[in-house]
Amino acid sequence: MMNEYTCMRGGMRIYCRAYVPGTGEGKYPAVIMCHGFNGSYKGNIKYADVLTEAGIASILFDFCGGSMDTRSDGEMIDMTVSGEVQDLKAVIDFSQSLGFVDTDNLFVMGKSQGGAVAALTAADIPEWIRGLILLYPAFTIPYLARTACRQFRVIPEKYELLGGVAGKGYICDALRLNMNKCFDGYGGPVLILHGGSDDIVPAASSVRAADRYRSAELKIIPGAGHGFSGKTAKAAGKLIAGHILKNISIENGNGAAMQ
Repeated sequence: MMNEYTCMRGGMRIYCRAYVPGTGEGKYPAVIMCHGFNGSYKGNIKYADVLTEAGIASILFDFCGGSMDTRSDGEMIDMTVSGEVQDLKAVIDFSQSLGFVDTDNLFVMGKSQGGAVAALTAADIPEWIRGLILLYPAFTIPYLARTACRQFRVIPEKYELLGGVAGKGYICDALRLNMNKCFDGYGGPVLILHGGSDDIVPAASSVRAADRYRSAELKIIPGAGHGFSGKTAKAAGKLIAGHILKNISIENGNGAAMQ
């Protein structure tokens, strides 16, 4: 079953889409999925399909200004990582009102920049998040921002980046990010998946992250780049489902996914 929703972050509308097993009756462990820079909810449908078959609900959404064709409010030139953290918090809060969500078993997944957003959010509100799934997470964003500053000398008001457009505020915000708080602030189970041939975010950054988290499992996928597709995406989906089912709270949840 698929349903569409709108939730709010201040005066900004956030487009959401939920995939729920069967007829959607009862409560299920659920994962909120964050797309990457200049991406959209569409890139996560392939993972939602795998999870639905495993009895897990998925909530997909577009960040405000998160891409050139976002279905949420906002312009990409105004997007920042900190703003996306606030978007994710709004979606997490909204998920508490959805009848099919087992709120004791709410997971968050993020890809690339969305992985950094998910990690920062989990450190801020760890009590809301049962587990974390990070796909080639961009913990390198502050470093890349510093590199861009050296190249630009004077930060432009806007510039092209990875097929999209970023504004001056994006770099200024990235320079202030403290990625170390991700590892210190969240102690729940973390699954990190990273391509061994990633040429945008080196797999070494995920190796370091896995060492810093209190409870992390790292899978390096040989030959995969920055983004999974085809058989690699299906394999990743199964690993994500396994991580969720392994870490759900049976004591507090109703075990719908295990039926």
